[in-house]
Amino acid sequence: MSETRMRHAEVAIIGAGPAGMAAASRLAEAGERPVVFDLAQSPGGQIYRQLAAPQVGEAVMGADYLRGQALLTRFAHSRIDYRPGSRVWWAQREGQGTTLGVLASGKGELWQVRQLVVAGGAMERGWPFPGWQLPGVMQAGAGQILLKQGALVPEAPPVLVGTGPLLYLLAWQYLRAGCPPRLVLDAAPRSRYSALLRQPLGTWHARHYLLKGLRMLVALRRAGVTVKQGFDALEAEGEGHLEAVSYRLAGRWQRVETPLLLTHFGVVPEPQLGRGLGLGFAWHAGQQAFVPERDVDSLAAGPGLWLAGDGAGIGGAINAEREGHLAGLSILEAQGERVGEERASLRCARARDLDARKLLDALFRVPEGWLAAQPEKTLVCRCESVSLGEINAAMGQGAAGPGQLKAFTRCGMGPCQGRLCGESVSRLLASHQGASMNTVGYYRVRPPLHSITLGELAASPAPPSS
Repeated sequence: MSETRMRHAEVAIIGAGPAGMAAASRLAEAGERPVVFDLAQSPGGQIYRQLAAPQVGEAVMGADYLRGQALLTRFAHSRIDYRPGSRVWWAQREGQGTTLGVLASGKGELWQVRQLVVAGGAMERGWPFPGWQLPGVMQAGAGQILLKQGALVPEAPPVLVGTGPLLYLLAWQYLRAGCPPRLVLDAAPRSRYSALLRQPLGTWHARHYLLKGLRMLVALRRAGVTVKQGFDALEAEGEGHLEAVSYRLAGRWQRVETPLLLTHFGVVPEPQLGRGLGLGFAWHAGQQAFVPERDVDSLAAGPGLWLAGDGAGIGGAINAEREGHLAGLSILEAQGERVGEERASLRCARARDLDARKLLDALFRVPEGWLAAQPEKTLVCRCESVSLGEINAAMGQGAAGPGQLKAFTRCGMGPCQGRLCGESVSRLLASHQGASMNTVGYYRVRPPLHSITLGELAASPAPPSS
């Protein structure tokens, strides 16, 4: 590694989605010049991807996508040191600050940051089933990225499978783009709608989301798109590539031929950066995910460190924007500014958002017991081709935790660094041991937090000795 060259920032933000942009803009309005490290080449995050130069209009994407333009304009006109294409590949807490290793354009830098806002966002949950490794099987988020970034739609009507709002949103967007899905399969049973009666306040706060979803479902059905709910088993079939999808509904297996299967089983907080910083995580039963620990009101996760947006718990784009704003206010308050009234209104609105989110979590739960019910040939770790049978054998031989299971099987050692298999491994261990998810825990995350070549590593400054 090259000689250490340290750069300094009073305030830095990792991520330029709704939370990161809101935090940076509010700080800039108060006279700060925050440094913003963004993995993407333009701001917006996943939700507002390519919105600075839209490839598809409102008629296809919907009004919620274009809603982000005001935030993007505010961000672009603020005095911010925006650094696109930056990978934060390692991070270390040191006293009152944080040291970051950052790669951009093949060059590495060390940054010493006194106050850091982590707004890394969410990722789609990895959810194994037989054949999910076949070419022609993609996550729905990848399909939406192609639509937003390149105005690309499938050549043939796809099959969409899983559970979660994105499933219906993408199906509706494809319909509006002239490529209606052949079939939409939702794993959530019809009985889920009883949650609307059990949570009347959440139903009221979520009325916008519910009406939006209802309009999309009606549009799909009117266009002749088949929508089925409550399937409990799934297989992708094909020799060398996807040829068909089989699913079990009401005890009966059915089969549909298709060259493209798009899956979505919800989103979870992106785990690598928070765990790389040594933050505590706890299992959130409602969101069915590990969530980093932070103060509920201030969003602080430690001295000089704040977590905002979906990377700290799934709340959606509007909530992420509010949390970024709140994180910025917390930094300004620490500097002596009065922010009480502004913060109070944001907290009130945020409470309504999160109440609505509880209802959505109840409506779109992933099926319990799914993983253990898969055939043993099913790959749990696609990167290293580790099957459920191999994991079961390793647990039977005494692998007591995710780290040991990784050592026994190489599960989690591939290019995704355990992002797609980590939760599945923890779920399988918890089921095998009859233990809680918190007791089992998760992989221990080590640098690099993103993929890095040997050449980039050699050109990067050496971390300071501890």
